[in-house]
Amino acid sequence: MTSFGSSSPSATCCSGSEIRRIIILVPTRVLGPCPAHGVATQPSWERIVATLGVLESGAAYLPIDPTLPNERIAYLLEDGQVELVLTQSWLDEGLAWPANIQRIRVDDPELAELDPGPLLPVQTPDDLAYVIFTSGSTGHPKGVMIDHRGAVNTIRDINARFEVTTGDRVLALSNLSFDLSVYDIFGLLAAGGTIVLPDPTLERDPSHWAKLVASHGVTIWNTVPQLLQMLVDCPGVGSGELDVSSLRLALLSGDWIPIELPQRARSLVGELDVVSLGGATEASIWSIIYPIGPLDPTWRSIPYGKPLVNQRFYVLNDGLDPCQPWVTGHLYIGGIGLAKGYWRDEERTSASFIVHPRTGERLYRTGDLGRYMEDGNIEFLGREDSQVKLNGFRIELGEIETALRTHPCVADCYVLARTWRNWTEAATPSKNAEVRNRFLIAYVVRHPGITFSEADIRSYLRQKIPDFMVPSRVLEIENVPLSGNGKVDRRALPDPDEIIRSSETLLAPRTDLERILVGMWSAMLGLAAEKIGVKDNFFDLGGNSLLLVKVSGMIAKHFSIQLRVTQLFQSPTVESLARLLDGIRGVSNQEAEAEPDDARDRAARRKELRARLARQKSENET
Repeated sequence: MTSFGSSSPSATCCSGSEIRRIIILVPTRVLGPCPAHGVATQPSWERIVATLGVLESGAAYLPIDPTLPNERIAYLLEDGQVELVLTQSWLDEGLAWPANIQRIRVDDPELAELDPGPLLPVQTPDDLAYVIFTSGSTGHPKGVMIDHRGAVNTIRDINARFEVTTGDRVLALSNLSFDLSVYDIFGLLAAGGTIVLPDPTLERDPSHWAKLVASHGVTIWNTVPQLLQMLVDCPGVGSGELDVSSLRLALLSGDWIPIELPQRARSLVGELDVVSLGGATEASIWSIIYPIGPLDPTWRSIPYGKPLVNQRFYVLNDGLDPCQPWVTGHLYIGGIGLAKGYWRDEERTSASFIVHPRTGERLYRTGDLGRYMEDGNIEFLGREDSQVKLNGFRIELGEIETALRTHPCVADCYVLARTWRNWTEAATPSKNAEVRNRFLIAYVVRHPGITFSEADIRSYLRQKIPDFMVPSRVLEIENVPLSGNGKVDRRALPDPDEIIRSSETLLAPRTDLERILVGMWSAMLGLAAEKIGVKDNFFDLGGNSLLLVKVSGMIAKHFSIQLRVTQLFQSPTVESLARLLDGIRGVSNQEAEAEPDDARDRAARRKELRARLARQKSENET
């Protein structure tokens, strides 16, 4: 864990001189065809320093997620015309870099010998601040160009509206390539606050988040709704070392907010302002806001809200006229937060950023649908195209299909997002027990005479697109069905629920423990128990991080064993999970039966048993 900003006894903090040492290696003004430098780091203080260094040098930063496939990283560097990347030593050695890329290792000890003298400011408000690449419908990601004026406007509005001060601390869970990170870094540092960073090896573990909130007095939560849902669902959160009562503000954006989530969060924290924010990467983090107070029980969703300061939100019909209340229309954003456009793509910029023919205002067409409510708030109604939101990530299904069609055995394909409606084991007939779980399914038509497997296709895609875009299921069909007007007929696509796998591909549970775990998965995934084999991967069946937290709670309740979410990620099949639980129960039983003479013998025995369990787990995985 690292804390950046105001000092605390247990935090590792960075000084201004460290920042200057990074900056001094970056050209003081970037001219010509390369106005952006890459930042490729893991979550760490080096990431914050590298980002600040690039900006203070006069350039814009372009995030490069080091976990992306090499092919994707190479594309971003080439298309972004990046010549210089700030990274860390272990990533510099481990990643495959194009020959023309200069790298600066932010953790290089030689930087300490450089002069940390001040640099003169060179930016203007209209200069480029960052370029973030998002999924593109043409099969290639598109770079959104945001200037300083737009980002600063949003940050100043949020900080003033919620009185963010030097006493505030944020737990920074968002990747640098996700624009929520812009507020984590610059919103808190602008107010003199503190950024608390998770341990990279535990960044998906909600119990780790809760411990950081408790130990560092985190006051601001800024994530997609699913991560807050994972926190409130994590067993033990709200008491003891997982006390999260220091939180005062929860900023939720990027996806649908479950209608029961705000009240559940308040039940753990007490006085907590829960706020819905929305907009687009193309409009400087957020453009619209709705403070969530008491909710009407008849509402099916939380309102989208009203525009932020110096920004505008419209519901327009096909003729670009304002829609009347309760009439569905297209959502457009205006104001000073609008992006400069898409990086090196005038055609897509012209298509998405228009000038209103009557008002002359520059607008961004979001591709979303909505309508005005009687009180002036806007209600969000979803997408109008093939773009979907999964766990806060904006995904163009066409980009996945383009990658699929490059596989030598794929003749045609179609990708869609599917929604399960599931209930937990303690479900009651109420809306609040419902869990919405969306995942991707690819339907593939293969070339004659060529065979493929789901594992092969998914492995191939992981080399081309990020993991969150890889479909959970790949199903073979004879052809992509078309409607009378030539469009894909979704209703004619086979339902994966109805596909019965042969006994050769499904291994039924063999022990009572495996049968219990299959029952838990069945409840979480909405699948019949007989369709779940002990070697099936939880995520391949449509599971996600949120449901995994719920499985952890069910295990804790049934077996009185508290597993870390990271342990569940490492044991994603019923077979491996049963083996893990058997090992833990075996250690516990042996410890209970042992009667050593003194505390030193007990400690030695526990150490030996745990070492043996670790060896067994390693051998099983091998």
